[in-house]
Parts: sequence; structure tokens; C-alpha cells
Amino acid sequence: MAAAKELHVTVAGAYDHVLKQLMPIFSQEFGISIRLTVANAAGVIRRLEAQESAHESAHESAHESAKETVDVVLTSAAGIDHLIAGGWADRASSVEIGRMRLGVAVAPGLPKPDLSTADSVRSGLLAAPHVAYIDPSGGGTSGPFIAKLFERLGVADQMQQSGVPSKTGKDVVAAVASGAATCGLTHASELIGAKGVQFAGYIPAELQVISIYSAAVAAQAHAPALAKDFIRFLKRRESAECFRNAGWDVG
Repeated sequence: MAAAKELHVTVAGAYDHVLKQLMPIFSQEFGISIRLTVANAAGVIRRLEAQESAHESAHESAHESAKETVDVVLTSAAGIDHLIAGGWADRASSVEIGRMRLGVAVAPGLPKPDLSTADSVRSGLLAAPHVAYIDPSGGGTSGPFIAKLFERLGVADQMQQSGVPSKTGKDVVAAVASGAATCGLTHASELIGAKGVQFAGYIPAELQVISIYSAAVAAQAHAPALAKDFIRFLKRRESAECFRNAGWDVG
């Protein structure tokens, strides 16, 4: 069998920025191109489930099967556990990549909001005409956490009226950059370094929710050995520094 020339990697949006820095390094070192697909957490799971259905179809061509096959999946640890339980990912290859905190972004040039206490965050949310955030029902990892945050701060009703629910972190950034929202709330890695916004900071520890993110080799991977190489590459010291610079907490 000919050696693989392309690795198919499907990831949750929290990985997007840092992987776009790391992929060229991996490609140069291993001589492999990477096809990256970015979705929210629910979208990642649907893609792996759809791949399994495609492989079971007797009418699917070999070309289409190869085209759609995922080799590496990176999403929340809960998502990886779900995929392993369903037989869509390899348990032995599963490893934690890092942890992510929630952060806030505003348009460039605007004063950064006070994020030092729960009271200041509450006041900032109430003062903002429109707040973009991950839709709790949209399948994103941080959506349910943000919904609980709003409830804890007593601003859930106001956010339903004036908020800008967004499917992905990119949508949160786009809402802030376009002026549709005054500020945006999602995982920090989706805000740090994003064009059209400035990162205002992390929400305070008393409100913070930590999301754990992991990686695994897909069960139907065409290049499982190379997929394992890619995961090991993400765990290297140099790669870990890139994750830290992008707002991740890594060991």
C-alpha cells in the first residue's frame, strides 16, 4: 500500500488558531499535507458518525470513502469519550491536549471591560448593548457553561433579549468585528489573536469553567500510524508552547 500523503484532521473550533501555526511545521517535518476540518463539538461528532455510516454503505465508491475519512479527531474530552464509547475513536490513542478557560473580546480601540470580579463582569454584561456568545443549544462545548454563567450572574433573561447567540467561536468574533455585538464571550483560544477583535482577558476564577480537550485516532483512519505521530507532535514541548501562547493551559 502506498504511503499516505495527506492526513485528515477534524477539530473543534478551540484548536483552530494554534493548529494553523503548527500544521506547516508538521508538514515540513513529515512531508505530509494536512486537510483540516473545523466544526463545533457536535459537528465533530456528527462527522465521525457520518464517516462510519459511509464505510458501511455498499454503494459508496472507494474514492469517496478516502475523501471523507478522518484520521485524527481533536475535541472536548467528553466528546472523545463519546466517540470511543461509540466505536468511532481508538481508546488506546486518546490523550489530553490541554485545558481552556473562558474569555472576553471587544472591538479594537474600545476600553477593555473590568473582568476582575463577578460583580464587574455582571455590570459589564448588563451595560453592553449586545453580547455575542456560544449558543447553549448549538452544540458548542462552551455553550452550556456560558448559559450557567448567565444564570449564576442573574443576567439570563437580559442575554436572551439582547444577546447574539453564535454557533462557533468564529461567529462570536465576526459579530464583535462587524459591530453586531459589543463584546464576545467564548473560549479564550478562539479570541486570542483573532482578526478584528482584541482579547480583553479571562473571566475571573470565581466564575471560570475549565474545559478539557483531548485527541484520538479515528477508528476508520487510513493512516493510523501517521495520526499517532501527529498527536505526539502536538504533545512536544515546542508545540505546548504554541498552545500556551494561544491561551491554553497545558502541562
